[in-house]
Amino acid sequence: MTPPKIFKIKLFNTTMANNIYNLIILDRSGSMCSIRKEAIAGVNETIGSIRATARKNPDSKQYVSLLLFCGCTINYVYENCEISQVKEFSADDYEPCCSTPLYDAIGNSCTTLHKLLKGDPDANVSVTIITDGYENASKEWNHQSIASLIKMYRNEGWLFAYIGADHDVEKVAMQININNTLRFEKSTEGTKEMFRKYGRSRTAWADQACCAKMPTEANNSFFKE
Repeated sequence: MTPPKIFKIKLFNTTMANNIYNLIILDRSGSMCSIRKEAIAGVNETIGSIRATARKNPDSKQYVSLLLFCGCTINYVYENCEISQVKEFSADDYEPCCSTPLYDAIGNSCTTLHKLLKGDPDANVSVTIITDGYENASKEWNHQSIASLIKMYRNEGWLFAYIGADHDVEKVAMQININNTLRFEKSTEGTKEMFRKYGRSRTAWADQACCAKMPTEANNSFFKE
């Protein structure tokens, strides 16, 4: 009698650790002055939630970039810094002033990160934009080029979230191909609640992203709780 064939089933490793790159693009234009203290506290809460995710998933590395932008300068407080090395964000780091070169901030930071990640194709990327106004000062990037860039990177699996106040948040985000939006009231409590909701959403996403490359559909429902 011929013995039965034994078929070996290949199991995919669902616990494989992935690196996560967290890029936060924060408006530093003059109109943010009224919520300066709350913005600083909110960024530190976000850093704390990233640390918590790293502790829960020690095999996955978490990197943070915090980019501030206004018409004077577009500069990093941290750039691709491993979370254990990230210092507290302070008032010395954040002094709102002048105009809003939103497109330049997005375009320059995202292309820089994209070049870095050519050596890490399985990494997960979270890009969060926080602003209280319309683009009004970019010199290198325009609406069309930013919309094309975001569409391309979303197709590669990047997560984009647009958080805004004092303007038509959904319309602006849609025009640049971002479908995860959160509107907040520019007050002390409104800003605190925004960062709380963002933190919950980011934590839920990151807990999954630590273990696998996130599918596009998972990145399309970031703020749904």
